[in-house]
Amino acid sequence: MRILIFGVVMLFAVSLFAVSLYAAELRPVDVEQAFVEPETEATFRFVAESGGPESTEFRVLDAWGEPIQTVQAVRDGEAMVLTATLSRGFWELEYPASGQRFGVVALPAFRGKPDPYFAIDGAFSWLVREDAMREGLVKVAKRSGIGMIRERLRWNAVEPREGSFDWETKDRYDKLRAVCQANGVAVLELFHDAPAWVGTIEKYPDDLVKTARSWETIAKRWSPTWGALEIWNEPEIFFGGELPADQYVPMVKAITYQLKKAGITTPIFGGVMAHFEKDWLDTAAENGLLDAVDGFSFHTYDRAPSMARIAGEYRDWLAKHGKGSLPLWLTECGRPWKKGPKRPEIAEDWTSAVDITMKGVESRCCGVDRYFPFVYPYYEENDNNFGMMDRLGTPTRSFAAYVQLIRMLAGTVYTGGWKIDEPEILRARTFYRPENETVLVLCTGKLETPTSWPLPGNVRGVESATGEPIAVGPDGTIPLASENLVYVVLDSERRPESGLSTAADAIAVKTPSPIVLRYQFDKERVLARPQGYTLKRTDEKPLPIAIRVFNLADQSETISLRFTASNLPVETKPVSVPGEGFADVVWELPPSVPEWARGEPLKVRIDTDKGETLVLSFKGEATWDGLLSTVGNITEILVGEMGRWVKNAPPICTSNFEKPGAGEQAVWRMFASFGEGDRWTFPKFELPPTIDLAKGDGLLVWARCIGEAKPSLMLFESNGVGYFVAPIIKNDGEWHAVKLPFERFVHVGATGSDPNGKLDLDQVRSFSFGANSQGPNCVLELKKIALYQ
Repeated sequence: MRILIFGVVMLFAVSLFAVSLYAAELRPVDVEQAFVEPETEATFRFVAESGGPESTEFRVLDAWGEPIQTVQAVRDGEAMVLTATLSRGFWELEYPASGQRFGVVALPAFRGKPDPYFAIDGAFSWLVREDAMREGLVKVAKRSGIGMIRERLRWNAVEPREGSFDWETKDRYDKLRAVCQANGVAVLELFHDAPAWVGTIEKYPDDLVKTARSWETIAKRWSPTWGALEIWNEPEIFFGGELPADQYVPMVKAITYQLKKAGITTPIFGGVMAHFEKDWLDTAAENGLLDAVDGFSFHTYDRAPSMARIAGEYRDWLAKHGKGSLPLWLTECGRPWKKGPKRPEIAEDWTSAVDITMKGVESRCCGVDRYFPFVYPYYEENDNNFGMMDRLGTPTRSFAAYVQLIRMLAGTVYTGGWKIDEPEILRARTFYRPENETVLVLCTGKLETPTSWPLPGNVRGVESATGEPIAVGPDGTIPLASENLVYVVLDSERRPESGLSTAADAIAVKTPSPIVLRYQFDKERVLARPQGYTLKRTDEKPLPIAIRVFNLADQSETISLRFTASNLPVETKPVSVPGEGFADVVWELPPSVPEWARGEPLKVRIDTDKGETLVLSFKGEATWDGLLSTVGNITEILVGEMGRWVKNAPPICTSNFEKPGAGEQAVWRMFASFGEGDRWTFPKFELPPTIDLAKGDGLLVWARCIGEAKPSLMLFESNGVGYFVAPIIKNDGEWHAVKLPFERFVHVGATGSDPNGKLDLDQVRSFSFGANSQGPNCVLELKKIALYQ
């Protein structure tokens, strides 16, 4: 057991009143009382949820839930009052009568200018209903050194009718933003909906002129409270209707132009990605997203060891498109605990705390400029709770650890890794402080690691993940058995050279244009997906390409547009566009081009004489023979070997496999039916010993899907970690041949953390061809699957 007390804990009665006794749950009178100065007398006041308290007995627990002392509180009417002097660190006050625990952070209040890196995803507008708790959480953020809180608004609620604004709404947007401004905490604003009066294309606003005007009005109202504006949330998935990036970028350009024209200087961030979706990202860059924004943001719920890979992918992508120093923010990430209790179990709380904290450490090392853990208040979603505060607004260990992270690393510069031979230490990172100190962060990533670590000779102090001082043993070592993450402060006579990337510098943003181009795709003719547009096999007619030209300026413009696509003839057309209006121009694509049979996209580019560009990607129907012409050797995987298939589905799924008889097109078939619940089935196929995926570049798949399902292909390493691509084919009941390079496979967080953060093909011994289903039944069939080089 760790001894975390370095002062004397004293809880004593203030007053005593005789009241009737009966069972009742307690709640703290405010949020702020849970954040106290260490070694300083603090008062905690609780009231009963209904009636009076039954007992006055409390217990003080340390950060690992060990009881330190039993104390008697005193009554003040129907309230109870505790006065305590707590040493530095994290504590819980337990009320045995109701089984409740209340978190307390005893760390010094942050002083000075906050380090911009440390922010948090708050979502108070949607998750916190009580004004008092909202204000308390804002003040706690300020006390903790958090300078920016990510918020959300419903545009449809703010402007339900064109030109009619409701600045409060039931979510009290105006009041919350005023509270943040009054307390010196900036808001990262976010929206991802469109009101009916502006029209919609899937989820995005249709009329970009009206969109731009509306957001100018909103920005004039709230930009004094903003630190930045994120345009949309996770646009490459369902929040953006799973459309290609060329549908997202025009909205960003329109809003950016209008705000800059109005003199609003709030930094605008684009991307806001859920995953590193390469095709979507490249299309976004080709369409000028990176010229239109002041920074780029992304999300991840992967574990801390993967941060170097994930941040590196985004930095490499930015550099590839000439924007390597564009500010990069991680605006949503977290590690949930299990849904159900009002406060997490201790082990789950520590797991969340260490992962959130270490992700903050790793992100700072890897070129991320601002970090927003998700989510500040109590929040249940599906089977998880992402809250860093409990239901009553007292801190969990994850929030306490984040406060300690800020305390230890604010104002520091990353100076590199520390070479350590101890295999149980997962990461060792060093940061330089201006006070001629180096902070060494050690992380095992485990809760029970039987090891200790010898300290160097220039140690000034050692602290735990939640701030408790750690005693150095007589042999000069510190325990890592239960600490799992520690900070070692060392003397540092001079500032060492930097290691990995640190914060990027802001770069000049291109002057936005009032001319914005958008493709008006025909749902009957093309399937719009994040990777681009795929022709539906409805007929053999040419495909119309209708381009809408928006003019956000006051005056009309005559514009020349130039259409180019591979070996097709170049066509130029003029168009006159009214001020604050739009006009359409139409070209045609032939029903078939050579690229499509090979599974390759046809890139269409439209340029204007005003400097604007629109780039679109179209795919036709690939053929198996066409795909074979693009690769070298292939090794077919014989999926008709039925003994290699193993069912993998929840209890609500009933499935069976079969190998169709002679004359059937499918080599393997699965029928699946589902009850109510999470509908998925991912049967696994054990690879024969002769198949080594490390010798190939990807897979060719010939398959079909019948039913409302999203077919996926997943690869499993020997440790059970999975990487997948979804969807791989359409669910139209037709046969489709696809080429899946291994670089397209992304980590499946639900399968666990990958220690090295990358797909190890030499460790893959099974794959899964399965689906998430929206309907009660689906059929999946595989004709061929082959490894290609």
